[in-house]
Amino acid sequence: MRTLKSIVLSTSLLTASLLTVTACKNSEFLEVKPRSQGDSQIALTTPEGIDAAVNGIYDRLQSVVLYGRDMLAVSEALGDNAQFTNKSGRLANENRNIQNNTFGTATSGGATWQTAYFAINQANLVLDNIGSVTFADTNQRNRLQGQAYFLRALLYHDLSRIYAYDPGVAVASQDRGGVPLLLVGVADQSKITLPARPAVADVYKQIYADLQNAIAAFNRSNPGAPAYGNRQAAQALFSRVALYNKDYATAVKYATDAIGGAIKLSPNASYVGGWRAPQNPESLFEVQFAVASENIGVNTSLQTTYTTLVRLGDRNATGGFGDLVPTTVGSTSFIADLEAEKSAAGAVLDIRRQLYELGTAGRGTAFIECTKFLGKNGTINLDNVPAIRVSELYLNRAEANFNLGNTADALTDLNVIRQRCGLPASTLTDAPLLAEIYRQERLEFGFEGHRWFDLKRTGQNVVKATAQGGGLAYTDNRILAPIPVNELSTNKSIKQNFGY
Repeated sequence: MRTLKSIVLSTSLLTASLLTVTACKNSEFLEVKPRSQGDSQIALTTPEGIDAAVNGIYDRLQSVVLYGRDMLAVSEALGDNAQFTNKSGRLANENRNIQNNTFGTATSGGATWQTAYFAINQANLVLDNIGSVTFADTNQRNRLQGQAYFLRALLYHDLSRIYAYDPGVAVASQDRGGVPLLLVGVADQSKITLPARPAVADVYKQIYADLQNAIAAFNRSNPGAPAYGNRQAAQALFSRVALYNKDYATAVKYATDAIGGAIKLSPNASYVGGWRAPQNPESLFEVQFAVASENIGVNTSLQTTYTTLVRLGDRNATGGFGDLVPTTVGSTSFIADLEAEKSAAGAVLDIRRQLYELGTAGRGTAFIECTKFLGKNGTINLDNVPAIRVSELYLNRAEANFNLGNTADALTDLNVIRQRCGLPASTLTDAPLLAEIYRQERLEFGFEGHRWFDLKRTGQNVVKATAQGGGLAYTDNRILAPIPVNELSTNKSIKQNFGY
């Protein structure tokens, strides 16, 4: 279905290039010849054109600088879960937290910012035009409208957590605001605006509104889940956003709503196997890579980034580079954390340890590697990418309930995750309980791109070994990515982040 995108993207691609995010004339995004404005307008007046435009947003999410790699791998490199191997040189500077090496900024002129705003513009065009299109099937109209709201919310939240401080933990003297809110589609040059950075609270207010609209639009049956935005995924994203916003009652509400949906937590017996299936059974939303033409390839896919293995247990065949592997030494060793709880006989209890195994020596020293992404679609370097999973809901709710003083409820949800992973029920209280919730968030979402953002939203320092640069104090300016130079040179209303 996504192949229809070409009838609508050409003009929106051109006009989006006129936005503040695309001053670079050599950008790959300008290599497509624009068609006339009329092509876009015709496409956006039919159900097929609206459908194509929505599918084009999903295609944007596949980009290396979004969910194809960076939203996961760069986050892991910046945090304390991973260490670089230098087998290709990729992600070494990110892992050392070198200035200007964050989310595509140094290497591609702000490609993460640029690509996200391209996708947002496509969502805006859909939302601007869908109300005037006649649909034979009202459910189709509602579903597409819900997806546009859901995807815009996801993208604005990702931009905010990369480029702005999270609510409640801003360094006041360094805070330059949130990310620009563009809410009207740019279909010609007359629609271009150059907005300043609003307050972070205003960005969250808009994300809340988009998610409320998405939930209202979606059918309760979640058609297309997890390949497409759906009601349960929107509720889950709302719980995440509210947790970042320190709006704990709202986080509990939407986590509870989503837990009541059709997609459930995988049991202990099938959890590891779920990572070997093309589609993870507890995914609420996945960015899907379904055909060979979507293969990111041996240089920058998640598979090659995380492992040298081609097949589980086969150390004789080398595929990728294994650029980023779990930390194994120091006080924040990821593997030591996974192996911390053992049986009386010394066996590791946590079944998640099975998702990490020794790679090959085909590209140099063998390391323990993450195997969550291993060509699950039957083709090397072609993996669907879980963006929201059910287990997040229990940990979101546990953390939110703890902060509300509902420690018994927090402990109950924590133990759902612990026992699913083969660990005994906990009886912790007070600060150790919160620390264990944070620990389970780390272990459950290892190499899925949560850790850096979890440290950032809770105002924690990043502690690393000396070889990885030693980490960052939370007050360091590198906690935020720099606003791209192209944006600053075009939009004089916007302020650069502190220290750049």
